[in-house]
Amino acid sequence: MVIKKESFIITIIGLFFIAFLQAPSLQAIEFDLTAAQNAVGKRFASKFCEAKEKGFSSESSSEFALNNTYLKFVAFPEDEKFIEDLWNFTIERIRQDCGNYVTENEEIDLRDFFQEEGDIASNRDLYLPY
Repeated sequence: MVIKKESFIITIIGLFFIAFLQAPSLQAIEFDLTAAQNAVGKRFASKFCEAKEKGFSSESSSEFALNNTYLKFVAFPEDEKFIEDLWNFTIERIRQDCGNYVTENEEIDLRDFFQEEGDIASNRDLYLPY
């Protein structure tokens, strides 16, 4: 009976310890997403809209935005939800700032472009020279 009680207490302490260690990593992901939204999402949307308002195509606007944001240089966590959340934030900014310049098909193309760049940012070590 004493061994079962000891095992139970050790198991509870172990689970508590594991849960305690997981909390900072979740907060870090949330912080990283907020930082990415501010550093990448807002700037990408701003530069994309700037180019669209000047009459550039969506493809040219995407490239312009990419070249004028940190998206080209950041490393994201390998987390599809992170990229999806960043995309949702970014497209909402684009819709607010210049939605009248972007068609539904352009949005789809822009999403594909953003997803591809997000994949590169999530696997930066595969794309950078050694």
